[in-house]
Amino acid sequence: MDAVQPTLVTRLNTEWEWLCADRGSADRVRSWMLGAGVLDAQQAPADLGELCALLRKRAERGEPGFIDAWMGVLLHRVSAGDRRDAELAARVLVQAMLPHACRMIRGCVRSGEDIEDVAQVVIASLWEVVRTFPIARRPRKVAAGLRLDLWHRVSRELKRELAPSEQLDETWAAALPGGVEPEDAVEPVLLARAAEEAGLQPAASAVEELEGARGEMVALLVWALECEVLTTEAASGICDHYREGAPQDAAAASAWGVSPVALRRRRSRAVARLRQAAPQWVEAA
Repeated sequence: MDAVQPTLVTRLNTEWEWLCADRGSADRVRSWMLGAGVLDAQQAPADLGELCALLRKRAERGEPGFIDAWMGVLLHRVSAGDRRDAELAARVLVQAMLPHACRMIRGCVRSGEDIEDVAQVVIASLWEVVRTFPIARRPRKVAAGLRLDLWHRVSRELKRELAPSEQLDETWAAALPGGVEPEDAVEPVLLARAAEEAGLQPAASAVEELEGARGEMVALLVWALECEVLTTEAASGICDHYREGAPQDAAAASAWGVSPVALRRRRSRAVARLRQAAPQWVEAA
């Protein structure tokens, strides 16, 4: 984490240390994981910090379904209605998502802008995303879904909050399209990062295109990838075809190693799936 750390992040980390020292909180989270079969009694540490570190470590190994399992347990507690359990579960999830939020904070701070202001927006958005995530409807790819929802909320909030007159620093200036005001460029920059995380590299490499209808389409494709509506191949095919200067089907088919007819059929099926799922995306956004 950066040496320059927002006060709010420091406070959250200090609060987390206090929470980890509370044996009662640790026992409750541990019992949830044991009850759901996420961990067994021999595996699960009694200390909350060690328990969460173990969950993150196993998730990083890429064990199929593991991150969905433990985050799902917490999100179900958040939405179950018991206020005390919901607050604890949400706090554990916020801490688990904090490194990602810190990267987002650093990426959104411009020259002359107070990092504390950006941190307030990002952390408040993180809390809201954790508290409102529809786990019953979206039980798979939970971590990716939380990141995507956070991107949606932060991009909206920062676009409304950022003033257009500030001078951009080099990082932002290199990423923003020429002649575009900062508050108009917040969403394209964050969308490019979300596209890159989702595996949609063609969109991530062309920030200047991520506005208007093109930006909306890429946002829909990012969502479709996170929710497994489309495969990376299907989403990339749509992304590459529906843009200015797109290659002809013959050239695109050659690059994919298929015939033009097969490419068009594949794209047509992907578009149909996307069209069918689009109302869910509108609701999620």
